[in-house]
Amino acid sequence: MRPGFMSSVCPKQTLSELIETANEFGYEGLEFRVEWDHGHGIELSASFDELGAAQGMLEDSGIEATCIATGVKLNSPEESDHIAARESLMRYIELAQNVGAPYLRVFGDKVPEDNVDTVLKLAAESCAAVDDHAGQHGVDVLIETHTNMRPEWAKRIVDDSGGQHVGVLWHIGHHISRGQSVDEAWPHIKSSVKHLHFSAREDGKADESENKRTFDLLRPEGFDGFYSVEVINPDDPQAVLASHIEKFNRFAGREDA
Repeated sequence: MRPGFMSSVCPKQTLSELIETANEFGYEGLEFRVEWDHGHGIELSASFDELGAAQGMLEDSGIEATCIATGVKLNSPEESDHIAARESLMRYIELAQNVGAPYLRVFGDKVPEDNVDTVLKLAAESCAAVDDHAGQHGVDVLIETHTNMRPEWAKRIVDDSGGQHVGVLWHIGHHISRGQSVDEAWPHIKSSVKHLHFSAREDGKADESENKRTFDLLRPEGFDGFYSVEVINPDDPQAVLASHIEKFNRFAGREDA
């Protein structure tokens, strides 16, 4: 398991500045939130040469592109909405490959509670529709456990898609705030977690024991993915990064790192 952070922590920083910040605090990866006009410039509007330059900067620095965090939603009960979402996913898959990111975050929420089966079925079909394209580009599409996207629903999408390149992005704060603990969520997604969003603030949704529990569960599984710090537009990004790397190292048993 390795530490990373989202561009949302330092949204104004350019890619070179994000790399410098990652090295300063001991992070090994960067996750790029697209569509929010962040300073990194990794967007669908970027040219092939610009993306190639970005990938080169990352490779030269040793800092990995961990994930492209899109705002694409697969939560509509209308098939026409999913057709449009699939087209966006195809383009984002190519973007991810162009900067060397192995994962693409999508939302399956907010799920309309009165139409769960239809929405989950369509979400699975959307993941299936882009699975070959994802495989050809070396990218996995990840459903985040976000708002009311329960871990068991995320796993259902993964399973029902039948895709070989579909997984789960685990964000524990959302299901904890809805009464489901880490231990209750774990059996549903144990085999599907590829990437995590990590928020260990004092006023956060997940307390220290719940955050540490994810490390205790993933370590025996040989998990080698990223815990990506997600704190959106904080007043003091440096303090956020300093506190989270300390907690990551402590939870991971890397206090001497």
